[in-house]
Amino acid sequence: MYNHLQYFVAVPAPNPQDDLLIDTEENMIEVIKAAKAHDVSVSLSIGGWTGSRSFSYLVGDQKNRTTFAETIVRAVKKYGVGGIDLDWEYQNVQGIGCNALNKNDSENFLEFVKVLRAKLGPKFRLSAAVSMKGFMSADGKNYLTDVSAYAKVLNFFTIMAYDVYVSSISKVAGPNSPLYSTCSEPTQRYSVAQAIKQWTTTGVPAHQLLLGIPAYGYGYTLKNNRIIPSHFSGKSGVTSQLFQPRTNSTPPGGKTAGEPSGNDVCGVPNVAGGQWLFKELAETGKLSKDQKEGLNGYERHYDNCTHTPFLFNPSTKNLISYDDSFSLKEKASYALEHGLGGVEMFDATGDTSDSVLLKSVRQVFLSPSEKKNSAHGIRD
Repeated sequence: MYNHLQYFVAVPAPNPQDDLLIDTEENMIEVIKAAKAHDVSVSLSIGGWTGSRSFSYLVGDQKNRTTFAETIVRAVKKYGVGGIDLDWEYQNVQGIGCNALNKNDSENFLEFVKVLRAKLGPKFRLSAAVSMKGFMSADGKNYLTDVSAYAKVLNFFTIMAYDVYVSSISKVAGPNSPLYSTCSEPTQRYSVAQAIKQWTTTGVPAHQLLLGIPAYGYGYTLKNNRIIPSHFSGKSGVTSQLFQPRTNSTPPGGKTAGEPSGNDVCGVPNVAGGQWLFKELAETGKLSKDQKEGLNGYERHYDNCTHTPFLFNPSTKNLISYDDSFSLKEKASYALEHGLGGVEMFDATGDTSDSVLLKSVRQVFLSPSEKKNSAHGIRD
């Protein structure tokens, strides 16, 4: 079913010589063992949203870069992984809130990747998870216009094309992963189409790009008990059913989201994230198994401007924006049409037991006819 797996996540220690921190080490070892038994390669993902606090320091000078690279090589040999994925969120841009930053982060990251490549060898799979915007320049305002040097060292770049609208911070109820941003707010014009254009026009060959797609969504409580078309596009007759006015409260998410408690890694109290795994929508009786109908008070809608589905309950005013097999198939078709190397789902645990999401995406890349039948509609 899979060509490649990335195990998420190993967190860098504050000191470059210290071993990577892996809370689920035993599980990871079992996953690697099972993957190898099925001839599936595995990369170890390093960093993530809560694990990027020390990256800036770890790659900040040549001594640290060399030591940190040696630490990663040590992990590669210990666990027998066939790849490393660097998930720094983000270079010279604040992520979770307490990450170390340096104006030269992007330049230092490139120098570090060169060191790591030299130690791992030319055939080792080395990739990076990247934002939809690119790598930030030293001025902290503009993104780099030429990243071709990175493409000479990295095998792949996975565009994290999700979390465009997040219920814990977004001012309106919007799509998690819009295919197009035609109808988005003027200050939030990010989408799959935009992100692919950003990376291909700044020097990364399309075949080295992987489109990151979500197996989850977010819940919101709206101010209204009906859907009122939004008109951020500025184009006659082009509206969206999303970008709805919302309240400040976030409804509970799925079982895996849990209840907020304690503080995050920055010491800030955790708040409700409202996240739903795709599989939980059917498991909790909100979405039919064929994904075409809402259940138990929920109505299923498909927004033709962003090409994403959502569920809405007029009684509770709760809206859940997510992706399903239909929207992910459109995204995969768009990726194929634009010559990308593939897609990467974040993450597989959000899919159903029979892998309905993964199967829909695989169908695109295994069927040559999809090059002709790829997603069409409102385009950026």
